[in-house]
Amino acid sequence: MTWKRSHRRRRTAAAGVLAAVLALAAGCSSDDDGGDGPASSPSPSATPQPQVGAACPADAAGGTQVRFGEDDYLGGVVMGSGTTGIVLAHEYQSDSCNWLPYAKALAAKGYTTLAFDFAGNGGSVLGPGTQSNDADVEQAAAYLKSHGATKIVLMGASMGAEASLNDVGEVAPEAVVSLATPLNFLNEAVDAAGVTVPVLLIAGKDDSNGGFADAARIVAKQVPSKDKTVKIVDSSEHGTGLLRSAQSGTVEKSIEAFLATYAPPTTS
Repeated sequence: MTWKRSHRRRRTAAAGVLAAVLALAAGCSSDDDGGDGPASSPSPSATPQPQVGAACPADAAGGTQVRFGEDDYLGGVVMGSGTTGIVLAHEYQSDSCNWLPYAKALAAKGYTTLAFDFAGNGGSVLGPGTQSNDADVEQAAAYLKSHGATKIVLMGASMGAEASLNDVGEVAPEAVVSLATPLNFLNEAVDAAGVTVPVLLIAGKDDSNGGFADAARIVAKQVPSKDKTVKIVDSSEHGTGLLRSAQSGTVEKSIEAFLATYAPPTTS
């Protein structure tokens, strides 16, 4: 299994050493010629924020680039305008390009979607303190709530699926959609016990990473939610690859029927 468990690995960003050095240099500067004119002080240039979806500009087109989290360390693309918001969390060694085509499809159905990059991936940088994938999902949900979403759905693929399931207690979503949940999720009994909202678990029967169909069935047995749906499709694709496979129509219909039942689109 090539999936890498990293959501519990803390990511510590460097402290603002450069800012301190620049401040010290500014404090020590003097006007050497003693002239009467104002001291020349160049304006600091703002550091340009990395673009989300830079690797897939056509997919990101039409969305709104947003920053959130402490010091705006996270970046994402928002699409749609409904008051039911969907957080889209990508898989390992990837970025929001995984989700952006489907984000557009969901936005067209009346949802507001936020496809974001985990810290250190794509258009997101490491934050000023310590973060985890779980915290990143929480920040994404908080962004949608602060911008008009009254209901939240967490939707993730592989690593993003695990982080989404871990955050059920913190975010209190209406539902969770998981593409290729890793069995590692069950290593955290408290996390599993907290999943009481409706859950849709989708996996490819012959997932090329191995074992994810079995993982979906096992996770469904372990979480206490009364509304659990497992959908195993005839595919070897992993995570969001299922949305680009020969079974994409079946996968999309399963997701949209689930959302229609537990988190239909709403308008303000």
